[in-house]
Amino acid sequence: MTSVRWGELTAEELAAAVERNPLVIVPLGCTEQHAGHLPVDTDTYQVERLTYEGAEKAARLYDTRVLVLPPLPYGPASEHYGLPGTVSLPNEVYVPLLKHLLLSVIQLGVRRLAVVRGCGGHWVVPGVVWDVKAEASRAGRDVVLRILSVDEHWHELQEKYFPVSDGGHAAVMETALCLAERSELVKTERMEAPELTMLSERYRTGGEAFLFHEMSSTGALGDPRPATAEGGRAIWEEIITAFATTLRELEEQDELLNRL
Repeated sequence: MTSVRWGELTAEELAAAVERNPLVIVPLGCTEQHAGHLPVDTDTYQVERLTYEGAEKAARLYDTRVLVLPPLPYGPASEHYGLPGTVSLPNEVYVPLLKHLLLSVIQLGVRRLAVVRGCGGHWVVPGVVWDVKAEASRAGRDVVLRILSVDEHWHELQEKYFPVSDGGHAAVMETALCLAERSELVKTERMEAPELTMLSERYRTGGEAFLFHEMSSTGALGDPRPATAEGGRAIWEEIITAFATTLRELEEQDELLNRL
């Protein structure tokens, strides 16, 4: 196979690739405000780069069987209502869209899929995946479905590279990752610490559903100013390597369970 990128292969190449029973990755992005300093495609960029480069590394180092679909750049982002730049699909549109996307891939003969959430939202994704699993089973298809996340290791990496900073939407981690390779898109003069209105008490402890403009003065949920390009490049290397390792481990797991 000449590429792990689904969109770069021909129909005949994809048919042959599916015969090898690869893990097909579905990257889920968003187009939403990221305060005044980051581009609105930040989530899509992050999940696209992680899945493509992680899959390429897994295939190169471990001969892992993996294909990555083009990322879906829109998702439910209603929490960003009231701030410019956000394109949000309502859940009643997104749920059947994602469901039919997964079922379409399954109908091509794919038996192993993983959706990768590129956004801290995407609240409905787990329910969609469980529903597709049940529907595939009713249709007599033995399908392995997984849910992964772009920010799997972010907490410990933030502690390692930016220990005095706080994380969250458009904060130090996302800013560093963007500075690493696309610094020309970061408006450094707009990087500022947001004023947050009892975020931990209302959201993390109190479970309040909130709109970002009600909670944050900038649209960010943490201070982006400590971010550096050097830190971002180091973090990219770590998360891409970790993702490649995860793909290898999932293939080994499926082999043990006789799914390959």
